[in-house]
Amino acid sequence: MKRIACMTLMVLALAGATQAADRTVDQNRPLAADGRVEISNISGDVKVIGWTGDGVNISGRLEDGVSDLEISSRGNRLQIEVDLERRTRNNGSAYLIIKMPVTADLEVETVSANISVDGVTGEISLESVSGRVEVSGQSDSLEAASVSGDVRVTSIAGRSDLESVSGNIIVQHATGRLDAEVVSGNIEIEGGLLSSLTAESVSGSVFCAAQPTESGRFSLDTLSGTVELVVTSDINADFTIETYSGSIRNEIGPEPTRTDKYSPGKELKFTSGAGGARISIESFSGSVKLRVD
Repeated sequence: MKRIACMTLMVLALAGATQAADRTVDQNRPLAADGRVEISNISGDVKVIGWTGDGVNISGRLEDGVSDLEISSRGNRLQIEVDLERRTRNNGSAYLIIKMPVTADLEVETVSANISVDGVTGEISLESVSGRVEVSGQSDSLEAASVSGDVRVTSIAGRSDLESVSGNIIVQHATGRLDAEVVSGNIEIEGGLLSSLTAESVSGSVFCAAQPTESGRFSLDTLSGTVELVVTSDINADFTIETYSGSIRNEIGPEPTRTDKYSPGKELKFTSGAGGARISIESFSGSVKLRVD
């Protein structure tokens, strides 16, 4: 019993030491409304919130293994960098919450830390290796990329470039111009009105329920995945659809024809309504579905 009591005390003491090693952060820095915030973190989380307060508020928690949180200003630019101790170069995590001016520009780079951004309308550039990237709010320009994590966007406007290697790209509502590219993940665009859309996947599927503007340009391509486009019954667009060994299902126009009697390839070219928007869909071995909502 005495040994159990001693071991219990040792465990509690170690837990208390671990908690004591964590440090909290709560600092403020000045920054103009048209400034720029740059954040770098290896592991943990980076949460950015656009606010109407003065300057930038930096809060959060630094775990054991983090040497310091370096904050520096240069002109109208604020840099925030997590510095790890050399002995634990890959083990320290930082969990940061950054409140910054709504209209300022933002750049975030992480390795395994997740990134979330809410309410920033300036230019946004986000990049993570294995972390998840999430964005809500509408920015003037958005670039978001993750190697193995998902990229999820609630609403985007202006020009947006989204990339992932093995993660998925999911956009709930999109306007303006959108480029989305994945290798083995899926692309899903749930709604919106776009003047330009390029969606490319190698082995993943592409789903799009966003509509083109009157002179919009859509290009949906996949090598071995499926492509599904949902359109309105009164859409005015010119369609070009091609697949080598997949099938084509069209709910608003004619049936596809064989490209060659010696190959399984199929193609479909037709105009819906008065035409105007141009929609191109290509899949090498996957199926293509054109569906009416």
